Amino acid sequence: MATIFIRTAIIYFIFFFSVRIVGKRQIGELQLSEFITMLMISELAVNSIQDISIPISYSIIPVIFLLCAEVIVSFLVTKSQTLKKLFFGTPSIIIRDGKIDQKQLSKLRISVNELLSELRLCGYSDINDIDYAIIEQNGQISVFPKYKKRPVTVEDLKISNKASSLPFAIVTDGEISKNDLKYIKKDENWLYAYLNKHNIDLNSIYLMTFNKEGEANIIYKEEK
Repeated sequence: MATIFIRTAIIYFIFFFSVRIVGKRQIGELQLSEFITMLMISELAVNSIQDISIPISYSIIPVIFLLCAEVIVSFLVTKSQTLKKLFFGTPSIIIRDGKIDQKQLSKLRISVNELLSELRLCGYSDINDIDYAIIEQNGQISVFPKYKKRPVTVEDLKISNKASSLPFAIVTDGEISKNDLKYIKKDENWLYAYLNKHNIDLNSIYLMTFNKEGEANIIYKEEK
């Protein structure tokens, strides 16, 4: 039993770091080579857990090889358009100038009902509202509506508005985040000085965010 626990722990950490190495993208955003690599790694990892007669090295060595291969391929495709096309394919235009490309849909083995479903998920119920639709390399669909159907922007309304920066959580549940302080180019001394100036107890803070414009937002802990 102890052997199974140890093997499981080892495989878990190997699989965990494998996912980190492949990237932070969601499953639907993985390229084909990345998806295949993850499938193979998961299968190799499970085998050595289910059958303790299989040496754990039989899982570790192939996993390391696959990770190295994926890293090398990912690097090479950034240097060669030919390899990028070979491994990742190319985007396919399925609606062009408001007209469905039926040959392209047939080639991709996508039915009209599937296309309509994807368009609805993108917020468009009428195909006449679409100017272009593209199946990207990872299988997701990009939709470009016709000019009159595009969402209104601040620029269209001619409203002057300065861009807002991302707020960083510099304190969570009374704990200081040094990494987030670095993002706003501040340090702990600055934070303590800010809290003292406003008579705020660090331990009373549930969440404190701060952006590069100097705007702070503080949520205090609820009393138990």
